[in-house]
Amino acid sequence: MLLAWLKYFLPLRFKQITVSLAAHNLTTFVFLASLLMHIPSAQAQEAEWFQVKQGTYQTRFSLNSETSPENKQQLHELLEKHLTLHESMQNPRMNEGEWRRLIQKTPQEIADLLATEGYFKVKTVAYQPVANVIEFHVNLPPQAKVNKVVLTLNGEIQQPAHQEILAEANKSWSLQINNVFTQPAWAAAKRDLLAALLRAEFPNARITQSQAIVQPQTQEVSINIAVESGPAVHFGKVNIHGLQHYPEALIRPLNTLKPGAPYRQSDLLLLQNSFMSTGKFSQVDVVANTHALNPDRTADVDVTVREMEEKSFRIGVGASTNTGARIVFNYTDRNLFERGLLWDSSIRLEQRLQAATSNITFLTDDKGYRDSIQNSLTRTDLEGQVTTAFQNGVRRYWGQPRKFEQFVGANLLYEFLEVDDVTSQFNKAATVTYGLNMRELDHQQAPTKGWILNTQFQLSPFERISDGRFLQSQARLQAFYPLTSSTQWLGRIEVGSVNGSASKVPATYLFRAGGDQSVRGYAFQSLGVNEGGATVGGRVLLTGSSEVVQWLTPSWGAAVFVDFGNAANSWKDYDPVLGYGLGARFRSPIGPVGVDIAYGEETKEYRLHFNLGVNF
Repeated sequence: MLLAWLKYFLPLRFKQITVSLAAHNLTTFVFLASLLMHIPSAQAQEAEWFQVKQGTYQTRFSLNSETSPENKQQLHELLEKHLTLHESMQNPRMNEGEWRRLIQKTPQEIADLLATEGYFKVKTVAYQPVANVIEFHVNLPPQAKVNKVVLTLNGEIQQPAHQEILAEANKSWSLQINNVFTQPAWAAAKRDLLAALLRAEFPNARITQSQAIVQPQTQEVSINIAVESGPAVHFGKVNIHGLQHYPEALIRPLNTLKPGAPYRQSDLLLLQNSFMSTGKFSQVDVVANTHALNPDRTADVDVTVREMEEKSFRIGVGASTNTGARIVFNYTDRNLFERGLLWDSSIRLEQRLQAATSNITFLTDDKGYRDSIQNSLTRTDLEGQVTTAFQNGVRRYWGQPRKFEQFVGANLLYEFLEVDDVTSQFNKAATVTYGLNMRELDHQQAPTKGWILNTQFQLSPFERISDGRFLQSQARLQAFYPLTSSTQWLGRIEVGSVNGSASKVPATYLFRAGGDQSVRGYAFQSLGVNEGGATVGGRVLLTGSSEVVQWLTPSWGAAVFVDFGNAANSWKDYDPVLGYGLGARFRSPIGPVGVDIAYGEETKEYRLHFNLGVNF
């Protein structure tokens, strides 16, 4: 009787199922009848479909909603990735009984998953055209929106001395009225609110009330959040653990925390960087004892270090599109003369560059100064010019290496120059140097937003020990900006000039352009002043770059770029050239990797460029 009724009333498209009911037992009949209680509307039948297929099993979904195509794609991926049915479809032991059981529970799973994206009244109708295929017609309501927010911050943060932090915490709440309410947005808003207190003076802050009341009928959400700030915390003493080869008196000046200063997470990171930048430690852990405050409400800080081996020798091989294949021999002594000095020496052999270097770095003293002594012997053979340079120099750095750093120095240079195997000359210069490095980045190794500024001025004031007086000025600015969540813009501009009366400025202080970090599409340092059959340095330089990277996955991206620039003897003679092309990007654990194919408009040639990391 019921079978005849179903045949009479159901549309023709369901006849293949109703006819087959007679061949199944009563359990199968009841199951299929329950699936067909709601017939999909014409609107659902015309909705956009997506499907998942594994072996002989297949699921199809239609989302009946006015949401954007991008949001639909996001929901498709959510269902494809997290439904138990899809995970089980990959199991070769899947049988008909398990298939039916999973189909019965899937509508509720769909409702639970879509609720995390703000859809709280989801209706799902299942339809099974053939045994191993199931269709889900999902009717989505409008996404829920926030209609009320009550944010309460209690505790010491209410005192007048902390009004700036209080204002910053209120400002950090991101889930405002009329915002779409989703589980990720709800979690992020609470995390950001608490982080605003944890990173500045209130490391013991906690959320005491967290409510999000949903009204499915109106798709409105009322939020009630309360936070207890706890006491304001200041830094106490710093304890250093794990030293074996270095006396604490040598390491103690690395401490950047001042007793009694307000607690800041950024100051703890700065302290960690101060220890790591010495090159003596493989691991540095910094922990503030904020849950065991001293009677004066200060938190002692424990710094636990793991020392690297005192002496090491390494051999490395590699290649670059700038200077060719290379092999490097490196020897490091991290406790030279048992005084904690870091001696880093190397011999570098490349196709177009050979160098021997020695660098001795002193530990930071109690005034925050970091001194170093550099010696190097370098030979380069590029574009018809062979340069052999011997340099001795000293430098003093101060400031934050990853934020705002300055340095002064002095350098003595002796240089022998050969141009096109025809002319040769000997140059010398004694210079004093001032430099400034600034950076504001969201990530030090693979930045997506921020900027880096490097400037340097080298003055040769002494004619008796130099070939003349001159001033070399150089600045480089790099910028990173996210255009969308998966699209990034990178820009660079570099400018330099040499001024003075010296007729023979050493080639080391002149400028050339071209190569991976300059103008792509041209050979390394192939742009400059033509002298016979060679390219030599000029007194002015201006290069720049604009690049857009589209990230296709979290690790892989494609880039399009345009570079320009050149070097010349004067701005009147300056004639920039263009290079442009396409590239691939990879986010590796040691920094970004780039491979580019660039076309040099001036030379009408294509060149391959390879780059690892961000050039600071």
